[in-house]
Amino acid sequence: MAIAISIMASMASCYTYKKTPCKLVITLDDNCKEGYNLYVAEHVNWVSSDSVLAHYSVDDIGGKIIWQPTNDTWNVVFMDKEQKNCIYDFRYDIKSEEQTISYVPRPITEKERGILEKQNLMFKNAIEQYGDSMRYDPDYGRPNFDFVRIDDKTTRMYMLQGVERTGIIPFGNDLSIDFDNECNITAFRRYHHSFIPISNEGEAAFHSHLKDNPYITPTDVCNFLLYHGKMKQTYILSTALGGYIVYDAERKHATYLSKSAMKKISKNSK
Repeated sequence: MAIAISIMASMASCYTYKKTPCKLVITLDDNCKEGYNLYVAEHVNWVSSDSVLAHYSVDDIGGKIIWQPTNDTWNVVFMDKEQKNCIYDFRYDIKSEEQTISYVPRPITEKERGILEKQNLMFKNAIEQYGDSMRYDPDYGRPNFDFVRIDDKTTRMYMLQGVERTGIIPFGNDLSIDFDNECNITAFRRYHHSFIPISNEGEAAFHSHLKDNPYITPTDVCNFLLYHGKMKQTYILSTALGGYIVYDAERKHATYLSKSAMKKISKNSK
């Protein structure tokens, strides 16, 4: 796929194609950035859960909170059964990828208590208003929920289809709900209309988006980074744009390819 990567790199400018306006490039960049942040949230959840269970049994744990103290850090706190003390503290720096772990018990801080209460209230409000819309496939796994701070006024709760099988990229069964600082719902969006489990054994992953979903989504980026295995790229046919969105896992970047450019790449790679 080296040819595809070199061609995509030459198309990064807003002005390369008339069909690729600056708005599209900005949208792709924003969605890739948001998707990578969502991936980090899922990643620190996985790593911290495996780590804490190496020292505690499930019966010792009364809950956890995951949040971003800053734009470049994530923090995970596991609590005791009474939810009064922190029994495991995990911190992750996005830029340096450094992990800091503490098993020293300590009281939950007021800030952590406030975050716990807010996340519980947001989840409660989401279930009450959109519980019937939260579809997932139990044959593959239970849903995962992540709270991501978008800006000073908005927290976004994502629902992702979890998978307990190996070799599967779980596109679809995903949505997000936005909340203001008072935990009121301000927006709801469904990213895919169905569940699209794709094997990660090939050279690249392919799926399509309908006209109401023209771009790569943050959930596409997150799930591909989590489950792509040895794959380097995923291709999304955008029926609205009349071409393909191509995401590269190594470069963490998405690019638009017209159908004619895609045909040239396919022809040259044979």
